[in-house]
Amino acid sequence: MTNIYHITHHVHDNSIYVFFQGCNFQCKGCILKQLIWDCHLKDDIQRELQAINDLRKLSLDEFKIIVKGLNVKRAVLGEGEPTLDKELPNIISMLNALNVKTHLLTNGYILDKKFIEKLEKAGLSSTYVSIKAYDNDTHRFYTGQTNEPVLDNFKLLSKSRIELMAESVLIPGLIEQDEIERIARFIASIDSSIPYRIDGFIPIHDASWKVSSQEDVIKASKTAKKHLKNVRYMHSKIKVKGDVINIYPKMKGR
Repeated sequence: MTNIYHITHHVHDNSIYVFFQGCNFQCKGCILKQLIWDCHLKDDIQRELQAINDLRKLSLDEFKIIVKGLNVKRAVLGEGEPTLDKELPNIISMLNALNVKTHLLTNGYILDKKFIEKLEKAGLSSTYVSIKAYDNDTHRFYTGQTNEPVLDNFKLLSKSRIELMAESVLIPGLIEQDEIERIARFIASIDSSIPYRIDGFIPIHDASWKVSSQEDVIKASKTAKKHLKNVRYMHSKIKVKGDVINIYPKMKGR
């Protein structure tokens, strides 16, 4: 059995987003605390999904059948922490056999050398490592974990055959422009061509931080560009292209 409990189809690039139950971080601003489903789904679909009381995770064979029926080109393995799923290498191998490129979203905490070798062998195409903070005290406060394995494993990934990218969330009052610059400097010390994306924070109900403004996100990206060649950003005013369709779990009458 896998840890997969939710799948959506993003039509504009013919990709699926795969959600995994469980995480080894306890991020104070994690959107999954508020909504465990894809936040890009229409409100009526989200309401129906929220009414589901018993999450049923998929077996590898069940997941394979779903993917074969979609004819997609790309699978984004993220939301929750996919590396906690013992079936992850098998999931990647199966997707590769179906000519589906795999993209892993991870906090990188347990991606040591042995694990990276397994993912390479399975055929993982690329990975985004979420670097929450460079300052260890800030990282511990926000996630409940030290960032030392994350930074060490990021260096290991840079030496692998897996295409490496990084991302961070700009959180007003916590992860601000100076911290983004420290992260950018760290990435540049390894390779200034590693792509870096800065996401604006979107508050959840119990978060004490406000939304990141468009101006703040753009300003942080300009700061990161002092050190890195390839910097992108996202904020709350940028809308997802195309339709997002719920694939699993199936809902009555749909």
